[in-house]
Amino acid sequence: MKKVISILMVLAMTLVLFAGCGNEPAGPGKENEQLHVAMIITQSLGDAGPMDSMNTNLKKAEEDFNIKVSTFEALQPSQYEEALRSFARDGADFIATAMPGMVEPLKLVAAEFPEVKFCILFPLEEIDMPNVTVVDFATWEMFYLAGIIGGSMTETGVIGHVVGAEQSSIVADDNAFFEGAKLVNENVKVFMSSTNTFDDPAKGKEAALNLIGQGCDIIFTNAAKTGLGVIEAGKEKGIYVIADSSPHSDLAPETILFDTNCAYGPSLYAQIKLLAEGNFQAGLHFADLKEGGVELLLNPYIRDKMTTEQQEKYDAALQMVEEMRAKIISGEVVVERNIEKR
Repeated sequence: MKKVISILMVLAMTLVLFAGCGNEPAGPGKENEQLHVAMIITQSLGDAGPMDSMNTNLKKAEEDFNIKVSTFEALQPSQYEEALRSFARDGADFIATAMPGMVEPLKLVAAEFPEVKFCILFPLEEIDMPNVTVVDFATWEMFYLAGIIGGSMTETGVIGHVVGAEQSSIVADDNAFFEGAKLVNENVKVFMSSTNTFDDPAKGKEAALNLIGQGCDIIFTNAAKTGLGVIEAGKEKGIYVIADSSPHSDLAPETILFDTNCAYGPSLYAQIKLLAEGNFQAGLHFADLKEGGVELLLNPYIRDKMTTEQQEKYDAALQMVEEMRAKIISGEVVVERNIEKR
């Protein structure tokens, strides 16, 4: 009997050893291993813009999915590549970043570390690599809705569009705005003016004043910091401005009609959620209205500063926006991404 027990114990120990040898180390997303998500941002935190939104949602993901997170501010282009490489070398499972300047450094590092997953938001180009997901924004959907409000509120029937560059995505936004405006004002005109810079408010103001001289009583922007000059011109001339990229209502409460905004944070959160659930997908993904990737940020002060007639137009426009938003989300209405310049 003792001999039988000894043999059984040896067999059991052998099975345990073989079982241990047969198990591979837990990979990203596998049981009992905490995922490490690193984020590299190219702008300083603290301006309530896209980077702050990403950081807030990264912290939310940390709590919701029990992951380890790291954030690094790479404020100089010379830091981009090494920051990506350092996190990849140190064992990060997923590295997120944003903006076009990060595209080339990310391509280089992603090729060096095929086992690491990467995500880049708003790169303005596709990246065809098996470990990279690209998140762009279905901005044409929100600009279609913006056009409904703009077309409802213009009194001259002429609307201006100040842009930082005539990129295909911005042309698509311009076309979508025009289509939305035509829905409520079939004779509306939309004039685009390119400043060829996203970082020069003076040029934005110059472009806006020129458009106002052509009869525009509403101007919308797709120009980042250059748009601040448009807001200044709007304040001086008493016209409405539809600004972009972040809330501007407190800056010009009587001028900002509303802001268009890409929800960088929620879009990043959605990609981390997919990763945590084991559903990472490489390739191009458009964050749309349904996902909450794009949105209109209404000015909470503006309605009280309108005449009764303007309030009636504004209220009707907002009601129509909500109806069309629901139809776009359900798929009943499809807004085309038209990149052909009118």
